[in-house]
Amino acid sequence: MPSIRSRSLAAAAAVIAAIMVTTTACDSKKDDAADAAPSSSAQADKNVDTGGEDSGVSIGGYKLPAGIPTDLSGADLDKWKNGGWKDYSNWASKAEDFANPYIEDFWTPERIASAKEIAGDMPTVAKSTNMSSGSGGAVYAYEPDGPVKKYKATRVKSTYHHYAAAVGKLFFSTPEGEYVCSAAVVSDPAHPGKSNMVWTAGHCVHGGKGGGWYRNIAFYPSFNNKANLNIQQAVQNANSRSVSPYGSYWADWAITSNNWIKGGSGHSGTWASTYDYAVLHVKQPKGHKSLQEQVGSALPVWFNAPAANKVKNMKVRGYPAASPYEGSKMYDCRGATKRYVLGSSYPSKYPAEYQVGCTMTGGASGGPWYMSHKGRNYLVSNTSLGGNGALTGPRLGTDAKAVYQAMWKKFK
Repeated sequence: MPSIRSRSLAAAAAVIAAIMVTTTACDSKKDDAADAAPSSSAQADKNVDTGGEDSGVSIGGYKLPAGIPTDLSGADLDKWKNGGWKDYSNWASKAEDFANPYIEDFWTPERIASAKEIAGDMPTVAKSTNMSSGSGGAVYAYEPDGPVKKYKATRVKSTYHHYAAAVGKLFFSTPEGEYVCSAAVVSDPAHPGKSNMVWTAGHCVHGGKGGGWYRNIAFYPSFNNKANLNIQQAVQNANSRSVSPYGSYWADWAITSNNWIKGGSGHSGTWASTYDYAVLHVKQPKGHKSLQEQVGSALPVWFNAPAANKVKNMKVRGYPAASPYEGSKMYDCRGATKRYVLGSSYPSKYPAEYQVGCTMTGGASGGPWYMSHKGRNYLVSNTSLGGNGALTGPRLGTDAKAVYQAMWKKFK
């Protein structure tokens, strides 16, 4: 199942990565910032990067690292359009800032069609011991509450903008090519009702340990809005209003956890999946309203929500793209969650994650997990790992709150 990671802590700051998040069906048109406005803390200042150095130039409203050409013509323009504005050979440099310059018409039908899910391995828990070795035998998984009840994913009712307006597909480029995840619009305490913030998994924006920030990150809310096209038909009409009613929104900043950057892996389960979350800020097209105003919905975020062994009805959404799914439709899983713990011993020093029975596959990464509280839907996690009929997502605590806070403070 796909997992997505983000970037590392520079001396001045650190940017935080996210995994797979399942978006919620948010029927309300109102923004609710209850429980969503984190207070400032020394820990938050220590763990997150609020923007890096301002030494770069600006093109089209985007800050870029020093050395990027500003005269985009001829060969430079061709190179830029192909995403080659920076050499991937120096990709893992910790000193580099996130940069995601808008490239008009970059996401052509051909590129969208080539986008695939990031393949990852979820540690398989042995039924007899509740323990298993992960990639390379270095990571162990524990199910202290026993295995979850398995649920088959069901298709979300269309039209999506009526039933799941906040959810969409996320496209991005990596050194290996184009990839896809899921994501959801979340509320912005600094701009109530006018958010341009999107929640996803860390592994969808950053390569984790030894990697760097992904490029050409674009969010398509309510992709394949009427759910009446297969993936081939959808990508051929990706820029039409019937498939992408709100168009695409390019990220102009990304923040993920320092733990994801230090220990995450875009291709396998590691201890860092407990910190596999990320927040994007998207560029509001000139003359357009905010993303939240456009789609009519945003999910408030609930930090330190009830622990996994206390949740009776978690909802998870996303666009699974690996077999038997093909990425064109939004799916939903609902059920009780149990604790899923990674580490070399149990009890572990790593916080317990949520686990729910669900057959969604790669491509659903970063999709929102949500719960209802006093009549409101709140985002409480995102898809990070999957396999064997189950998904896991991190419980959003102090570090996740710091990531979220750093983003809305940067753009307040």
